[in-house]
Amino acid sequence: MPAMLEPYLSELNLIAGDMTSSAGGLILLLLLTAFAESLAVVGLLVPGIAILIGLTVLAPELGISPWTWWLVGTIGAFLGDGTSFWLGRRAQGRLHHWHFFQRHPDWLAHSHEFFTRYGVWSIAFGRFIGPLRPLVPVVAGASAMPTSSFLLANTLSSPAWAAAYLLPIYWLGERAALHFNRASVVLLVMGGFVLAVLFMLWLKRRRF
Repeated sequence: MPAMLEPYLSELNLIAGDMTSSAGGLILLLLLTAFAESLAVVGLLVPGIAILIGLTVLAPELGISPWTWWLVGTIGAFLGDGTSFWLGRRAQGRLHHWHFFQRHPDWLAHSHEFFTRYGVWSIAFGRFIGPLRPLVPVVAGASAMPTSSFLLANTLSSPAWAAAYLLPIYWLGERAALHFNRASVVLLVMGGFVLAVLFMLWLKRRRF
């Protein structure tokens, strides 16, 4: 099996090396990953946090300031939740017809229960709970939550999420840059990414 995977892992390393070789490329990857991590259902299917950790570790070496990194992560998270809320608004009364929720109705039920219990605060609280992060905003939209209330919660919680998830890892990246060369850091990040993907696939297989 390892011999069969070797060509694909080599290609993955090549693509990752190209995408992370410039500050602009790394920032774009951060924006897209933070967006996908908060996007309805999609956030459950990608190892977003593992990718964010890997990207953040590389950021200091490319001269990206922590404030720029935090701001881009904030924007990505804000747009992801906002898009999820909009999708929920369009799907009012039909959310349970989505293929994912037909296969896993318990996820929809738990998310709706969480939203009902905490109301506007569910947007802020749910952002810090992995399985709920990409689901609560779409449920809020489908439940006709006032747009002004959602925007307030999204505006306040997005920068808090980015600070909590990205800035500590950025600091670790600064420390790593002092002791390892770029090739070593990229290798460690890619190894961790592959392991995270395999673990997420195994976990979803057992859970679903």
